Amino acid sequence: MKMFSYHARAADGTRVRGKLAAESAPAVARMLAAEGKIALRIYERHDFCLPSALHMSSRITAEERIAFLHELAALLGAGLPVHEALEHLAEDVGNSAYGRTVAALHAEVLRGLPLSQAMEMQAKTFPLSLVGMVRAGEESGTLEGILREAAAVLTEEHALREALRSALLYPLFLLAATVFSVLIMTVFVLPIFAALLRDLGAALPLPTRMLLGVSDAVSAQPYFAFGLVVGICVAVPLLLSLPSLRLYVDALLLRVPVLGTFVQLAAWQMILRTLAILLRSGIRLDHAVGLARSVTGNRAIARHLARMEQSLVEGRTFGQVIAHESYLPALLRSMLAAGEAAGDLERLLQHAADYCRRRAGTYAVRIEALAEPTMIVFVGGVIFFVVLSVLLPIFDAMDAMM
Repeated sequence: MKMFSYHARAADGTRVRGKLAAESAPAVARMLAAEGKIALRIYERHDFCLPSALHMSSRITAEERIAFLHELAALLGAGLPVHEALEHLAEDVGNSAYGRTVAALHAEVLRGLPLSQAMEMQAKTFPLSLVGMVRAGEESGTLEGILREAAAVLTEEHALREALRSALLYPLFLLAATVFSVLIMTVFVLPIFAALLRDLGAALPLPTRMLLGVSDAVSAQPYFAFGLVVGICVAVPLLLSLPSLRLYVDALLLRVPVLGTFVQLAAWQMILRTLAILLRSGIRLDHAVGLARSVTGNRAIARHLARMEQSLVEGRTFGQVIAHESYLPALLRSMLAAGEAAGDLERLLQHAADYCRRRAGTYAVRIEALAEPTMIVFVGGVIFFVVLSVLLPIFDAMDAMM
């Protein structure tokens, strides 16, 4: 038996809290329901220790989100109702962030809420587009199929993110190693050479004086230098969280050669495939475009989708809306406009998404091929500057001695 803490609402509407011993969180929810209480929050109690604290997480991973959709679809396909399927999942995954998320969904469904509304209450875990798909599946009676399609969409999105991360991993590691090496040489090695050269009466060239200036500043104020680095590491994420600055950075990212094209294709693949699923589920095109905004992490593209949604609400056709969409390839604009005119937009949205997926894969390979030599050239330039800063005064001293 495990010990759980709970927050619940009693029959008279008051909020209560307490502790119960049970096998799982769903079992606690059933015990509370038998007492006439509605579970609001249930979590397992733990004595604090560092390993468990490090293991705890407030969000589920992309792999867990995909697994949740696959497993829930499989249980629904086996004939289980939603609340029983969620109960089985919660019992299987334990008290991880994933387990707590599923237990919370189960508690809300037991209260009588539909699954889509329960997922909507956890907006940080489930994007609005996924909530919209689930709601459409509930209304059309095709929830199992919608869950499988949503899992396929999220799987493709995760694969693209992993491809980009893998392509950039080695260059970033190389950059970090270079920065560390240059820092060691600047702070510890170069001052020794500089002191010897000064004793010989040699004049120090400009590159050497520049590095020595950095070295002296770090040596004189090490805590200030450390605080400056930490401050930059903290300030950059905070600044990027500002909507206006994030919008500017995202728009700038789309203009970067090769990488910007990859980001555009990856975003449109997700948008178009999501639109195809939402239209197949019976959701209006303007509303589907609004829901699809949540599948792209790029604020600039999301802003374009908001404008597209507004234009559709005003009565313009989809072909007219995308005719001047600069972030969408011209071939796809023509294809989708023709599909709308022929009444076959849903199928062509799927074809367009497949095209974007193939092109994004090509650009991911290209980024991986370009990133390594580009970083090697950059690192070589940095090392050349440092070596030059060390060798130039030595050559000058040798010339003076001769």
